[in-house]
Amino acid sequence: MDERRIDYERELLSSGLPAERVRLHEAIRTGERLADVYYDTIAKHVFSPDLHPERMEFILRKTMRDPSMSVEHSAANETYLQSIYSKKTISDLPAWLKDHSLVDIEIQRAAQEFVFDRADIYGSNMLLLQYSVDDGGSKGELDYESVSSAILIVLMVKSPKVFREYRSDRYIHRITTARADSGIEFKMKKQMVFVQLDKALALYERGGYNEDEDVELLEMFSMIADINNEKVIDRTKGNKLFDDIREDVYRFTRSREVQQMILAEDLAIMDWNSQKKWERNEGIKEGIKDTNDLYAWLFSLDRGDDVKRATEDDNYLKVLFDEFEASKTNS
Repeated sequence: MDERRIDYERELLSSGLPAERVRLHEAIRTGERLADVYYDTIAKHVFSPDLHPERMEFILRKTMRDPSMSVEHSAANETYLQSIYSKKTISDLPAWLKDHSLVDIEIQRAAQEFVFDRADIYGSNMLLLQYSVDDGGSKGELDYESVSSAILIVLMVKSPKVFREYRSDRYIHRITTARADSGIEFKMKKQMVFVQLDKALALYERGGYNEDEDVELLEMFSMIADINNEKVIDRTKGNKLFDDIREDVYRFTRSREVQQMILAEDLAIMDWNSQKKWERNEGIKEGIKDTNDLYAWLFSLDRGDDVKRATEDDNYLKVLFDEFEASKTNS
């Protein structure tokens, strides 16, 4: 038996992944299942602006509703540091367009409740890069009107809570225009688009979408959400774009190195989730201790009625916590 296969199987079994994920990785290794496109390793290959600009153009043109968008080449995926105190942002699929616009497609596997904050920072850094000249260029050639757009598209495999709770039949949310409370509007240089891949897949499986739906774009988002979905495979078989992507994913994951990279991604996600769960549990424990300390203090002052009210009124509980903290400061 191939020693490399034995080593990989041992690595899988000792990885700590749930049995279901181990079986999925083994199916990927044997070719029984395709690795999902949303793996960082896979996405950067499949939608590479240098290797496959036509695939990125497909998403950009249809998502932004602009058939003229053309990819020139990839862009650096790390922003420069503006000061010794700033942090770099690292992009997934950044590219320069032929009209000098800077674009980036971000694929988020885990639901991030801070998705708007992150996108705002990423988009702002991209726009700031636009407001600079190329090496050897003249700053005098640059003015506010000549600055090209920065376009950020965030593909969310799992919709964050804010999107799940928002009642809408839309799965693409385009933010291209700013609107003041007075009603005045203007087109922004920094444009952001949020795509709910899970919602797109659910809509595709359910069918019955609007007549003006861009079905091909919906199919692409559904395939990114689940490349092994039988309905997507059946409906897109014979479409060269989709067939080529599936074949590309299959061939790419024949590499042992690629298999190890996607395994490492799953382990990183598992570690991240474990850390968040631990922090959440620790926060709950700390909250229970604080509340118990507050109630003990109230009972020591013969304020049992306040305890009863606090259990029924969250706002009053906050007032009591402030009073409790003040008492500790003054004691």
